[in-house]
Amino acid sequence: MDRRTFLRSTGVLLGGTSLSVETVRGTDGKRATIFTDAYGVSHVYAEDLYALAFGNGYVQARDRLFEMDVLRHVGYGDSAGVLGPSQLQSDIEVRRDLYSKAEIKAQYERASERTQLLLDAFADGVNRKMIEMATHGQLPGTFTALAHAPEPWSAMDSIAALSYLIGRFGIGGGDELANARELARLKQSLDDEQAAYEAFGDRNWLRIRETHTTSIEEAELTVDGGEDVPNYEDVPDEQLRFVNAALGAEPWGIETDFSLVDLLDRRGKGVMEGFKWGSNALIVSGEHAETGQPMLGGGPQMGYFKPPVIHQIGLHGADYDVTGIGTVGAPGVIVGRTPEFAWTVTSGRDDQVDTIAVDLHPEDDHRYEWNGEYHEMATETVVHRASILGSIVEGDPDVRVVEQEVARIEENGSEMPVIAWNPAERVAWCQRTTTRHQELDAALMWANIGTENDIAGFKERLSAFPFTFNFHYVDEENIAFIHTGKVPERNPALDHRLPTPGAAHEWQELRVGLGLETHVTNPSSGYVVNWNNGPCAGWRAGDRPQQWGSAHRVDLLDRLTRKAIENGPISLADVKRIIERAGTRDAAASYTVPALVQAGRTSDDDQLRSMADELDQWRERGYPWRDDDGDGRYDSGGMAIWEETRRELQRLAFEDELGDLSPVLTFDPPVTRHAADHGRARQETTLVDALAGRTDHQWLAPDGGAGDSHRSSLRSALTEAAKTLEDRYDSADPSEWLLSVRRSTFRSLGASLQTSIEMVNRATYNQAVAMGTGLDGSRHVLAPANSGHMSFGELLATQLADDEPDRLTDQLEEYVAFEYVPNAYTREQVESIATDRHDLTVSSPSLDEPLEPTGQLSVSQQTRFMRRLLDQDEE
Repeated sequence: MDRRTFLRSTGVLLGGTSLSVETVRGTDGKRATIFTDAYGVSHVYAEDLYALAFGNGYVQARDRLFEMDVLRHVGYGDSAGVLGPSQLQSDIEVRRDLYSKAEIKAQYERASERTQLLLDAFADGVNRKMIEMATHGQLPGTFTALAHAPEPWSAMDSIAALSYLIGRFGIGGGDELANARELARLKQSLDDEQAAYEAFGDRNWLRIRETHTTSIEEAELTVDGGEDVPNYEDVPDEQLRFVNAALGAEPWGIETDFSLVDLLDRRGKGVMEGFKWGSNALIVSGEHAETGQPMLGGGPQMGYFKPPVIHQIGLHGADYDVTGIGTVGAPGVIVGRTPEFAWTVTSGRDDQVDTIAVDLHPEDDHRYEWNGEYHEMATETVVHRASILGSIVEGDPDVRVVEQEVARIEENGSEMPVIAWNPAERVAWCQRTTTRHQELDAALMWANIGTENDIAGFKERLSAFPFTFNFHYVDEENIAFIHTGKVPERNPALDHRLPTPGAAHEWQELRVGLGLETHVTNPSSGYVVNWNNGPCAGWRAGDRPQQWGSAHRVDLLDRLTRKAIENGPISLADVKRIIERAGTRDAAASYTVPALVQAGRTSDDDQLRSMADELDQWRERGYPWRDDDGDGRYDSGGMAIWEETRRELQRLAFEDELGDLSPVLTFDPPVTRHAADHGRARQETTLVDALAGRTDHQWLAPDGGAGDSHRSSLRSALTEAAKTLEDRYDSADPSEWLLSVRRSTFRSLGASLQTSIEMVNRATYNQAVAMGTGLDGSRHVLAPANSGHMSFGELLATQLADDEPDRLTDQLEEYVAFEYVPNAYTREQVESIATDRHDLTVSSPSLDEPLEPTGQLSVSQQTRFMRRLLDQDEE
């Protein structure tokens, strides 16, 4: 009798938990066939939807069970209980902005029967694999290290993970309170409200600037975004009154040391620090391709995690025929290809969150004024308890307990979380989101792209997709760019960069999916590039400072693509080369280096002239991050000079006006970040505009005279930078100011070793596709690997010898070299590269209690593991 038959017929008793597998729900006789290649990428074949989703869950649990567990707890907002106090901020934000378990269950109950079946089958597959792993002592060793028994997977766990990954990061906007704080600070420093308002406009403008490079050329498409900055005289006094209260704002409902700025910043926290949707993409029509058929390059840029927060999988059957990546914790493929087409996505960054200011009752913190009447907030008290082990490792022998009051304002049919208040001014701020409670439906719209056969079906699938992304599509004849989202038509009498007074807040209508009209098929240019830039001329830029202005990293990708096309028909190798060059050259330096070179060369100071020479040599090479001689330092002194001078310019431009709210530049990538501010250019915009004379406020001291060049400020920055660099390198020679090679570092989500690579600015998952060329033209790569599984024995060996299984980094060599591995999409291709075949009998497991992990670690081993997980230095 084989192991699967034994499990089905008898069940297994392990750690006091009864495990069994039953043939229920009409699964009798259903099977799934799983082919797996040398890189741990599996393709599931099944004739039935239940069996296919079951196989999807089974394979994902094999590769990512611990990461799945982390994501569900993060999505529920109770991860501190597993991982420790470092997760408290994440949990507080999730419980404030997302959903309770009851609300998550309600999403499931509202879903269609097909969606429920898909989620249930995925959960059954996960639990089946959990039983097998527990039976063989192969549960991830991380559970042992944490003394944490994983609970059975449920459909609601997938919804919790999805709600976090797209509900929190698939939207833009919500910056109004931070903007109000900036405007209030400008008013203090300039002592003139109108002058402050005009200076504020230099950093925030609502509509895409004419100087911005959009993905769709202006001649091809211009869309009326419908939002403009009003004149100062037209801004309602009530709106400006709430601005004045913003500097005194503090977090609502908690008494902790977390800052309001951090709690308002929509980014991953704790173990998910650095997670976001970024990405770049390039699609080229057949007219520019050597093959005569379209090509695609690029992929989602989601931070560096080990393992990644995405999972390679192929799904074939029950109308699906697709391969690519899905999100961890949920079924389906969100980026990839079918035999007929390929697609990738980038973040769209539309403003889909409004911050609303309300007056509080003079004596009751939970009553607010709306349309002249006081209403009661809905409140709930949530108690967060950090794990004992995590608390000890983080230096707190007592279990940290944080009590949070979650408050919601319910008006106009919307639930709006209260995010902040000013108790002295009796003002509170809440946020209204266009996509609330729509995460599950939208996720399935997206994941079901793999059931479509052509461009018409692809567009139909996205016709009402509400989250803000850019979809890039190629088939054998067409290329298409589709910018999606769900954006409101707002009250035209207000300034939508700032919080809206409750009485004046209104959404007149909502535009969604293809209704945004920000899409194009077969553009006359024959190509589209995107790196999270604006979709088309005239579209709204949202409330984020410096978004979609004169400086943007897409300019680098666009220049490289145009040059390649001008040199003749391009090959798939050319597409790969464009992605490589974009990922290894500075995206920000080109906007200020020419002005610095000019200022330095016209100086009387020999050292400044030498600095200008170094900068110019770096410019002539295209601002590369290169270490050709392998000495661990970049080849050009220009990079160190630019970094330090740019810091000085930041201080000169913004410190007097913005004080502690001045934007801070980060050039050394934090863990998970790709290239920090070397990989972005948005932060250059106001400075570049000031140097070009396009700002209302004088951010830099003027030289005087016509055509003011600000050379005195530029030279001052160069001089101060020289002092710092001389001291750092113990040399007055700028050619000797060579930066050590910067590193991009993967955050370990588990017990694996920390991995770093030379700094790059590229997607976490890359595709390179040439339609019509078979497997040779279908490539992808996921850094550092597809598998993140470590058994208890492997974890122990890693802790003792710093040696981990090769499968945890088995695509890293290709990724670092900008090479790719095969992405099979037909059955013949899949079987040709498979190294393993598994015929899986589909059966629904009965698993009602947590699975106790096997093995035991000493206290010192547990502590060492936790420090590694929490990214702390060992003592």
